[in-house]
Parts: sequence; structure tokens; C-alpha cells
Amino acid sequence: MGLLRKLLALTILLVFSQVSLVAQYHTQLGLGNYGSVHSFYLNPSLNAYSAYNWQINLAGLWANANNNYLTLKLPYSIYKVPNKIPVAYQTESGNPSFDKAGLREKLNGNVKYISVSSDVYGPAFTFKSKTWHFGMFTQVSGNVRVNRVSEALAHAAFQEFDSTKGAFSLFGANSNIRPFNANGNARAVLGFNVSKDIKLDWKRHLLIGASIKKVWGFQGFHLSTDGLDYRQINSDSIVVLPTEIALIDYGNKLGHGWGVDLGATYVFHKKEFKQHGDYSKFHTRYFAKVGVALMDIGSVNYTDATFRSLKIVQETGVKLNSNYSGNSNYLGVLDSFMNEFGNLSTTTGNYRVGLPTRLVLTGDVQIRKNAFVSGTISQSLRDRDSRHARYQSFLMVSPRLEYRFFEVSLPILLEYDYRALRMGTSFRFGPLYAGTNSLLSFINTRSVKDADIFIGIAFGNLTEFSFKKQAKKKLQKSKRNKTKCFNF
Repeated sequence: MGLLRKLLALTILLVFSQVSLVAQYHTQLGLGNYGSVHSFYLNPSLNAYSAYNWQINLAGLWANANNNYLTLKLPYSIYKVPNKIPVAYQTESGNPSFDKAGLREKLNGNVKYISVSSDVYGPAFTFKSKTWHFGMFTQVSGNVRVNRVSEALAHAAFQEFDSTKGAFSLFGANSNIRPFNANGNARAVLGFNVSKDIKLDWKRHLLIGASIKKVWGFQGFHLSTDGLDYRQINSDSIVVLPTEIALIDYGNKLGHGWGVDLGATYVFHKKEFKQHGDYSKFHTRYFAKVGVALMDIGSVNYTDATFRSLKIVQETGVKLNSNYSGNSNYLGVLDSFMNEFGNLSTTTGNYRVGLPTRLVLTGDVQIRKNAFVSGTISQSLRDRDSRHARYQSFLMVSPRLEYRFFEVSLPILLEYDYRALRMGTSFRFGPLYAGTNSLLSFINTRSVKDADIFIGIAFGNLTEFSFKKQAKKKLQKSKRNKTKCFNF
């Protein structure tokens, strides 16, 4: 029975063999008053209200991996890598050894999700010209996600479809593999932004902005199934009931497309006759700043997509043999299966993949001169099972302390499509910024359920950046004021 269930699980092997692609990014820095270049990815109007006249991002990276199935448990802290790892956990060459036994399964009967994502942020800049703000940004993104995989199938894949390891212990003699899908794609973006600050009464502002993006699409795939029912005949034979498996791969030729971001933000101050007590002392920026944006409206078109569809139209007996046993060439095994059984059709043609369209709502309230509380809701407008690019939805509330050269925040997030509660942190020190939306993974490094990190370098108003220059200017200004006082 071990070999037969290998065949039943072959549809997912393509997924597990390709989770090397990467792609998503959300950071609380974009909501602050010193994050113009970061705000491009949240709301194209936010950069119209910034402490900088201009800002440049040199490079940045965001990476995330999350799932509800596996937990990494290490016998030592990851901070011991690479020079302080106990000898017992080193290879002969002194490198850290990895034992698969460190991965623990969560077997609770629920369907499983996997997502691996990354955004690389290249050169970007923004500058102010009166009430207008202009910007340019570059980005490379990728993502692989697997949705609604049955626990039995996930367990079989994790155990490499080896019956001696109990890979098929969660299957029964009569089993059903529920419908699931997998999707992977990658793209590069060159974007241009324009926004305007419309000044209103009582120091209020209406910010409007838009970004237009040229998008180049790289390789990708989409795998979907109608599910798979089978009935065991004997130890190496099964009967597969009618079903369909569809696999689409694309991107051998570069895809081309366009995208648009649209956004508006309202900066609110109380009217002067309502500014009681220490209002003006505490609210040096605004009372509140609220925004709404539609991000990544658009798609990428490919002209070289290959469509493969395997249809089993009647009950079909399948006899397994040793050719499938222990074969690590998962793509080859899948191709063999799709050609050997059922009716396989292959066509080529155009294929359109949508950008990760989403609705983003933001708010930022100033509590004290340097203290703020912000909130973000990012709701994907792409379905979880969609073939299109997609960022997971999340809700974030983040208190922060914000100064010209230093910023720190401690966000609380309901993320991964609102399935997981997480705590994060971020900081900005001079031109450097870094953070994570999964802080516990960096505190308790011996038990990691997900990983999230962003890091980069950006600067603005360079002639005024140096701490030493700032102190010198302050001293010179103080001397001038004293001189004027004596002369009077």
C-alpha cells in the first residue's frame, strides 16, 4: 500500500519541489513622517506629507515564510550560528548540520497552508516641488503558496512518500484527497509616483496620489485539482475515480503588463477654538491622518503558457511499480504519471496573471510630540485559490516613538489572512531601518513557526543629516540670538 499512495500524492510533488521561489512586504515605517519612500507600497498619496523635502532608498529586502503545519525546533539557539554551534551538531567540515527530526508536524485534522514570499526594493526616490511630490521606485517580487492541502497528503509529502516511515498512515483504504491548488509567480516593477498636498483651513490637508507601474513577469505556475478519490484493491493496486488535474506553467518568455495605484489621505487638525490645554504642544504634526488606497490594479500577459490537463473520465485501475519508489525526480514522476494514465491534453497560448490587487486602509494618531499609534488593514481582493499574484490580508496596530534620526515601533498583527496573532518590532536609526513582524521567532529561536524580516537603507536631506552638523547649527543659532540681544 506504500507505493500506491505515492502515486496518489504525486500531484503535490511539483509544489514541494518548487518552493524555492520567493515574494510581500508591509512595514509600519511607511505610515510615519520619515518614510516617504516606504509609503509607495501602502498608499501613493502618503509621501505628499513628509518631514523630508527629498528622500532616497538605496536598497531594501523583505522576506517571509509561514505555514500552519511545520515548526522548526533546534537543540541550540540560532544566534550561535556560525561559530558557536556545539560540536555534536556540526558536520565534519565544521558547518551546522540539519536533522529533519527538528521539523515537527502539527497534526490536528485541519487543511494546510504554505506561503513563501519576498520583495527586493531597489533604488527609489521622492522629492518635493511646492505642493507637488514626485517619485520613482523599483521592486522585484516573488511568491509561492499552497492552499487547502489535506493533512494526510501533507504528511505523506513530508515523509517523502516512504511507507517505511509511515508516510501513508493517515490514509484509509477508501480515501479522498480534497481539492487543493498551488501557485507561484515572480515579477519586476518600475514605478513612477505623483502626489499633491491640497491645503485646507485649520491646517488640514487633503493628499491625493497615483502611481503607474511597468511590470515584467518571470516564470510561474498554477496547479489545481478537483480532488482525488481512490479505492484500494490490493497492496500495489488501486482504482482511481474520475477526476481532473490542471497544470499551467508560463514565463519562458518575459511577460509584460501595467499596474496602477490610487490613493487619498486626509490630515486632520482640530479647529483652533477647540484646541484646549496642551493640544498644540502634543499635536505638532496632526491630530490624525487617515487614508485609503487601491494597490496593484492591473495584470501581466504571457504569450507562451503551456496548459496541461489530465482527465480520468472513468474508474481506472492503477498498478504501482518500483519505478515510482524512492524517485526524487518529482517532476519526472509527475510527467510519467500524467502521460501513462488518463487522457492528457497539452496546449499553448496566452495567459494573463493579475497583480496582487488589494484595498489598504490606514490611520495614524499623534498622542504626544513624538508618540504615535497607527493602524493598517490590508485586504486582498484576490481569492486565496486564485491563479493571480496575491499578498495575504492582515490587520496591524502599532504604537511608535518617532524622532528625526531615530524611530521604534511595536506592532501587533493579525496576519496570514487573519489566521495568526503576531507581535513585531521595527527601528530606524539614521539611514538604516530593520524590523520583523514575527518577533517571537527571533526571541525563542529554538521553536520557529514562521519567519519575517525586513532591512534596508534610506536617507533624505543629506546636507542636514549629520548629528554633528545639527549640533553645530544649533550652537551657531544660539550664538546669533545672544548677539542680537546684546546689540539691542
